[in-house]
Amino acid sequence: MSKRLVSGLIGLLCLLPLASSALAQTSMSGQGQGGNFESEQYQSWEVRCPTDGQNAPCSMTQLVTNPDDDQPVMRVIIAQPPQAEAPIMTFLLPLGVRLAPGLQLSVDGGEGVPFPYQVCDQPGCRADLPLEPSLMQQLRGGSNATLSLIGPRGNRRDLNISLMGFTNASQQI
Repeated sequence: MSKRLVSGLIGLLCLLPLASSALAQTSMSGQGQGGNFESEQYQSWEVRCPTDGQNAPCSMTQLVTNPDDDQPVMRVIIAQPPQAEAPIMTFLLPLGVRLAPGLQLSVDGGEGVPFPYQVCDQPGCRADLPLEPSLMQQLRGGSNATLSLIGPRGNRRDLNISLMGFTNASQQI
């Protein structure tokens, strides 16, 4: 993934740890880092496209919240960078996670796909998962995805990602 795309994605989103949980984040507005964005909602997914002539692809995003207190815990972004063969699914998580075990994504309780974190810096951690055609097909046909990670105390944490509207949103990017 190019530095320009990564900085653009990071510029759109900011992670802010919550006092009650090490697993939290919020997003910034669709403005910043030199641009404005047009957005359209597809059930659980928002598609954002630059409107000011930026040479950046559209992306789809979802903010995942904790069902107990409705606080943000993760941001998921999917974009098709021009130099990549497949779309990239990016997960933005707060600091305070165990890095060595990495992450695992499963669709509708199926077999999980393991992948590593790319970088952790203030204000959080980022992990990228290239969406091979078979995984993209699973996501388009599914109703729920689960991201599994290991929290700071060694406990497994499963974060649910709604796939409602995924197919329509992914056709826009």
